[in-house]
Amino acid sequence: MKNTSISTKPKNFFLAAAPLFLVLFIDSMGLGLVFPILNALVFDPNAHFISANLGGTLRNLVYGLTISIYMFCWFFGAAFLGDLSDQIGRKKSLMICLLGAVFGYLFSAFAVIFHSYILLLLGRIVAGFTAGSQSIAQAAIVDMSEPEHKARNLGLILFFTSLGFAFGPMIGGVLSFFNFAMPFYFAAAVSLLNAVLLQLLFHETFFHVHKISFKLHHAIGIFVSAFKDEKIRELSIVMLVMIFGWSGFYSFISMYLFKVYHFTPLKNGFYMGLMGVGFGIGTGFFVEVFTKRFSLKNCTIGGCLIVALATALTLTAPQEILVWVYVVFVAIAMALAYSTILTLFSNQVDEDSQGWVMGITGAIMAFAFGVNGLLVGLLADVSPKIPLIITVVSLVLAAALMKHIFKES
Repeated sequence: MKNTSISTKPKNFFLAAAPLFLVLFIDSMGLGLVFPILNALVFDPNAHFISANLGGTLRNLVYGLTISIYMFCWFFGAAFLGDLSDQIGRKKSLMICLLGAVFGYLFSAFAVIFHSYILLLLGRIVAGFTAGSQSIAQAAIVDMSEPEHKARNLGLILFFTSLGFAFGPMIGGVLSFFNFAMPFYFAAAVSLLNAVLLQLLFHETFFHVHKISFKLHHAIGIFVSAFKDEKIRELSIVMLVMIFGWSGFYSFISMYLFKVYHFTPLKNGFYMGLMGVGFGIGTGFFVEVFTKRFSLKNCTIGGCLIVALATALTLTAPQEILVWVYVVFVAIAMALAYSTILTLFSNQVDEDSQGWVMGITGAIMAFAFGVNGLLVGLLADVSPKIPLIITVVSLVLAAALMKHIFKES
């Protein structure tokens, strides 16, 4: 059959994209409410999930493994599903993601009930492999975007995702008062609701008719191709370093606050909720403002440097109240850097390859998070400050790489 593709621009972008933004909000809320709970399960002895005889080094390793196995599975899933969405359509691929999340969260809830770490890992594997919804949604948004509004619309993706991250951790912290399984049940329920709403409200944005190919090594091939493609090689290197640094902050800030300031799951939930608010402010306001005044390249550089500075200030904060202030700047600046580098990726390829290139960005993010989880999980036993120090160094390096190796056309 002859290859054909259809990608249409709607007359009213916001009306057409509303179901997709709702998907992003509910999906990120389900993920965000789980993260602080993982920290409590591993490090809080009152959770009775990990044996009390397990030492600090092994606890750090278990925490890092719990994060990294999800992210490594996301690495395979995001690349595969992102490219698959160019073959079977955005809607079907998103449904695969959401139904996988339902089962992944249910397995995690059962793990808490039966005190089974193996079952928790199984839940993280299932949820991780099907966690490619953000990259597919990004591709669908690009399908509907006019070129002059692409940066704004990609920023809106992060805005609605950020709203979910703002509400999710706070809900997770509140639900943890009942038991640590309750947030996982809630995440499964909202993921199921998400799937129902997607089926009812979302209209397909992309059709590409040709024979579907399934290969076990497909994800690795897509990932490697990012570094072979001349148009996006430099961006892939920059993003890999940038997200490696960012993952040190996002994955381990709950652990840092627990060990240094003795944050409870509820307090950690509100802290990460405030981070989500910062993302929302950054994507909803600052991305549009700064991309009108500065190049996308300079916005990415500036965002990375501000995150590095705010993280360094968090490390040296003389009072607890200041870490609450600095996280807003961390989130706003990261929203700016991430939105603009996504736009740069999108600008390097044609409409038929948007799913592929957004799958690449998802794979890079997942790979960086996975490597960071294992490596930094071990180093964190030396000092809880190590993950944040790595964040500072990596983001400064990412800014330098962006300045010197990427030539913006």
